[in-house]
Amino acid sequence: MALYEVHARKWENGWELRIPDVGVTWSPTLGEASSRAREFICAQLAREERTVHVDLQPHVNEELDQLAVEARRALHIADEAVRTASAKVRELVHGLSGAGLAPPDIAQYLGVPHSRLEELVGD
Repeated sequence: MALYEVHARKWENGWELRIPDVGVTWSPTLGEASSRAREFICAQLAREERTVHVDLQPHVNEELDQLAVEARRALHIADEAVRTASAKVRELVHGLSGAGLAPPDIAQYLGVPHSRLEELVGD
C-alpha cells in the first residue's frame, strides 16, 4: 500500500489537488477529493486503486486552517469528556438501580431529563 499526501486548496471551481511527485488535478467538492485523487494517482502511475491510500490535507487560508485545527482538537476533547461522563453515569445508574431507584428517579437524582439519561447510558 502506497500513501500519497494530497494538498487540497479551495478555488472558485472547487478544489485543486496537488500530489507531490504525481501532479495536479481537481475535484468539485471536498467530499469527492480523496476518490478523485486516488483515481488520478492510479491513472498517472498505473497503480491499482486498492494499493493507493490518500492523506487528504485541505487548505483554505492560514487563519481558517488554524481555526480548524483548534476546532478539531476541541471536538476531540469534548467527545472524550462525553465518553468519560457516560461511563460514570452508567456506573452510577447501575448502583442506583441496585439500590432500588427507578429510571425517572435516577434522572431526577442526577438533575438531567430522562431522555438525556437514556442518551448517556446508551453511549
